[in-house]
Amino acid sequence: MINEPRRFLNIVDAIRLFFRPLAWSIGLCFFTGILCLAFAYLIVWPAYKNPIARMYTSKLGYSTVIRKTRGAFPVDVATVDRREIIGKFIGEGLTQSEPVQVPMIAMAAIKSVNAVEGQRVRAGDVIVELDRSKIELKIASAKSALETALAELDRVKLGTVNVLQQERPDMQALLAKSASAKTEIAKQLLDMYDKLRKANIVTEQDLLNTRLNAINAEFIEKETSLAAEMARNGRQSSIRIADSAIEEAQLVVKFRENELEDYTSRSPADGIVERVLVHAGEYNQDPGRPAVLIASGLWFECYLDQTALGRVKVGDDVEVRLAAYQDHLFHGSITHVRPLVNFSLGGPETTNRPIRPLGTGSPEWPSTFSVRVELESDGYLIVPGLTGYATVLQRRNVLTLPQGTVSAVSGNRGIVYVVGGDGQSFEPRNVITGITDGRWVEVREGLEEGEVVISDGYQVLQPKDRIAIGALTAQTQPDQRGSRAVSESLQSVDR
Repeated sequence: MINEPRRFLNIVDAIRLFFRPLAWSIGLCFFTGILCLAFAYLIVWPAYKNPIARMYTSKLGYSTVIRKTRGAFPVDVATVDRREIIGKFIGEGLTQSEPVQVPMIAMAAIKSVNAVEGQRVRAGDVIVELDRSKIELKIASAKSALETALAELDRVKLGTVNVLQQERPDMQALLAKSASAKTEIAKQLLDMYDKLRKANIVTEQDLLNTRLNAINAEFIEKETSLAAEMARNGRQSSIRIADSAIEEAQLVVKFRENELEDYTSRSPADGIVERVLVHAGEYNQDPGRPAVLIASGLWFECYLDQTALGRVKVGDDVEVRLAAYQDHLFHGSITHVRPLVNFSLGGPETTNRPIRPLGTGSPEWPSTFSVRVELESDGYLIVPGLTGYATVLQRRNVLTLPQGTVSAVSGNRGIVYVVGGDGQSFEPRNVITGITDGRWVEVREGLEEGEVVISDGYQVLQPKDRIAIGALTAQTQPDQRGSRAVSESLQSVDR
């Protein structure tokens, strides 16, 4: 009896001695099994059910199993809802101004230059003054010529000019009157001699001489009358010629006085003097030669990606941050859209590799267009050449969908999957998108408010697949065509 417990102890010891070398191996296998299960549960299984994972679409993947068993693909849905979003388009740029030249028109020596680089000037300020001595002499000469023309008109009216001796209508009128009287007397004398000849008191020769004198007197009368008429008409023409000479002299004086203004170059606009190209004492021999270059006006030239063309418009609010004032946010608005796409901020000229635009997957050179933004300075010193970036803000109340709902985006076109009325079918539909705030995207064409679309899970769907709605993304109710089916699907998922 005493040997029985001892024999039991020997058996236990034997077993303990047998398993002691294997304890470490068994524990390692157990721990490894736990890790494998955890790995499969935490990594493999989620990847197996993840629609965007490569394992999901493999021959033994989750999608294949569902199709073989004629099951339904779990998807999340969203409804087309109207809400207010703030779209953003971000682009780089710099402050710019309009270069305005201050030309020198007259050919003369430069008397003084009243501008230095960096100086602020206003429209009408005198920038350059040229020597006026020669033009002042020309003005004096023109005024003298005008006085001469005025005096010449007086002489024409008086008829005292030697070349105008025949244009004295008053004198010619007196001569004509005298000739008419002489003609009358000659006619009376001829009548008297004719009576005397009949009475044989005078000879035939005396009668003929009297008749000849009467003919001469009549001729002189007609000649003086014609001369008087010509004098009147010629005098009027001479007065008009003198008046024209006066008008011409007045125009010359006015031209010279206007020319005097060309000897003073004024600023045509407000701005900052960018460059001074001339100095006092130089001679301007090229009419129109620029003397000073003024930076007029100030705006932020922002370069936006070509996908924003047609979406931004004049009047959109803009926020600008400049490198010189990184802690301050400047506000402004778009005043001009330049609809020309080029490589202003990239391309073969300035970059060494292409980019991959969102949604295309193919490398392209960056193409941009520019917009002009009028900034509010807020008291800060803003000069041309400051770099920074701008954010164009567009606040709109539009139809929207969650950002990831639209697939195959190319520019502003994409595809969405609309849930059918039975809640288990779907159809792809082309849509045109608009602005986005990073969470919601505007739907401009292709959908109506209240329609239900697939927001997640559409990545692996094929045309004849069935769907099972798992969650409603948008916080709105679906439309009447699919509301009952969607509600029943949600309830079946909950059960």
